[in-house]
Amino acid sequence: MSSENQITRFSEQESLMDLKSEFMRRINKNHMKMELSERKHDDGSLEKSIKLTPMTIGDFIGIWAIAILKSLFLICFLLMAYETYKDIQAHIDISKTQVLIEMKNCAAEYEQNQCSENYLIESMSLRCKELEICTNQNIEMKVRTQQLWLQVLGNSFEKMFKELSLKSCIMISFISIATSIIFIKN
Repeated sequence: MSSENQITRFSEQESLMDLKSEFMRRINKNHMKMELSERKHDDGSLEKSIKLTPMTIGDFIGIWAIAILKSLFLICFLLMAYETYKDIQAHIDISKTQVLIEMKNCAAEYEQNQCSENYLIESMSLRCKELEICTNQNIEMKVRTQQLWLQVLGNSFEKMFKELSLKSCIMISFISIATSIIFIKN
């Protein structure tokens, strides 16, 4: 009995999906748009209806303009993410080079102080241990723990706002307001 109910429900859902797809095909074929209207009656009830109207050239232009704006925003976001990634990689390379230089300096001082010899001076034992740790440090761990991406983001925002003029700020505000009005309207 249960499997029979499931089959019945499945066939009902399938027929409902076919009806919906046929309805959407007719709307797309005839270039129709749906408008939802609500009417409030005196008794407080609410009547909702769907009105199908033909799409005008302005509607098509509006749809394309919104699609282009969304695409531009996505492209700008992806470009910003890529540039940030490149900056982070450049800072990681610089930090690795700095750590390598520090390690070579520590190794040179380690050899200069003759820390590897058996006749180690007592007063130098602490400094020799520090130099040994410095020489044998893990470059990747040291660079990754510096949280370079936060520094890069902070520097990027600082540079961006430092170079903005008053005209640029007004223009960005105007563009933001205009695009928010366009997106809220649709």
